[in-house]
Amino acid sequence: MMGVFLFLCLLFPSFSAQDLTKVNVTEEITMMIPSNFRLMTDDEVASRYFTTKRPIAIYTNETVVIDLGINKTVTEWIADDLEIMVSFQKSNIYNFYDKIEMISQGIKEINGRKAAYFEFISTIKPDTQSFRAQSPVKKYTYIQYMIVGSHSWVFNFTSPVQLQNEWQPQLADIMNSVEFIKKKK
Repeated sequence: MMGVFLFLCLLFPSFSAQDLTKVNVTEEITMMIPSNFRLMTDDEVASRYFTTKRPIAIYTNETVVIDLGINKTVTEWIADDLEIMVSFQKSNIYNFYDKIEMISQGIKEINGRKAAYFEFISTIKPDTQSFRAQSPVKKYTYIQYMIVGSHSWVFNFTSPVQLQNEWQPQLADIMNSVEFIKKKK
């Protein structure tokens, strides 16, 4: 039976676990990311994300359909505000998409710090004014928030919903690996 499993993993590598590599995202953050991910180019970020401020880092896979982003918010928070921030962010999530199927949510501890997380499937309906016939866009997303200092850090993973079963088991390893390094004085 094990031989059949190994054969299938070799035959269909996308269904096997991804190798993770520890990466220094910034001078103060390390985390494990899939070894075949790379930083998005500025053009890729500009074409996929409509924002005036570039995120701290956005990694993507070889086919540029899966994203792992890291960003720092400008809104100031204190660690005791995590539960208030969770309700605020949950409201934002529900307002941003046409439909949300919440898979899990909560607060957990990662390397001595509290983190809030939301795992969901989002649906964006096509533009009814479009000349092209379009299908709704469904994505699998895992967003994690951590308050460090006076800012919240956002770690988000997004993939097509069809890849959820492949990535969902490994996201705990990725998101639970986030570590903030204390700067040396």
